[in-house]
Amino acid sequence: MCRLVAYLGEDLPSGSLVFGGEHSLYRQSWAPRELLSGSVNADGWGVVWYSGEMPRRLAEARPIWYEDDLRGVLDAVRSTCVVAALRNGTPGLAVDRTALLPMVRGRWSFVLNGFVPDFRSRHMRALREELPDHLYAALRGSSDSETLFLSTLAAMEDGADARQALTRTVTRVLSRLGSSGSECQLTLLLADGESLTVVRTSNVKETNSLYLGRATRLAPEGSILASEPLTEDDDWEPVPPHHLLSMDRTGVLLEPLARN
Repeated sequence: MCRLVAYLGEDLPSGSLVFGGEHSLYRQSWAPRELLSGSVNADGWGVVWYSGEMPRRLAEARPIWYEDDLRGVLDAVRSTCVVAALRNGTPGLAVDRTALLPMVRGRWSFVLNGFVPDFRSRHMRALREELPDHLYAALRGSSDSETLFLSTLAAMEDGADARQALTRTVTRVLSRLGSSGSECQLTLLLADGESLTVVRTSNVKETNSLYLGRATRLAPEGSILASEPLTEDDDWEPVPPHHLLSMDRTGVLLEPLARN
């Protein structure tokens, strides 16, 4: 599984979202506490921050602890919206730049924390065949993350908002899997610089961990979504399993997902 952090609020140094706190995202690269599978998150990292309406990204397909200069760079970059992720690659999928998270296209950035089982061998072709030509042509790799991102963008091009688009993507994947018995974890996060939208679900009882921190020590004038709490002395609220959370400058909305 991957680890993620996303922030929305008053501008702050991007480095505080990656390196700040007793249990920082950086520390979670080698000492995560709540992974459902795997032991480290060493298959790549990425950080997106918004400058005006457009996202800017730094990312590499190697462990984040190799990046000696990254903290200094990020501390010099202030933003009101930051999304960062560490990758723990799904077995059978390439560990290369095409699968690095967060992914960006236009004003949107995206993270998948989870996996579609047997993606390349059984589901990749079916989940990609409904993409419009221009989005199919934008495919660069063979990852489930890229496929679900472009499927979500396709839904928004058809008129869905971010909440509806993520829900449609999740529904399509789970319908495709049916009663196969293979576990599928789907925590999907979408950002556009002004809002964060995330679905936390799966086709089993247990889901990937996700927490909401409001007015924390790291971000007193904003809110943070994180796979694991970044600080020990703040009140982090678990996002309920099988729910959709949307956040903008006016507040946070939680909605249960319909489940079959």
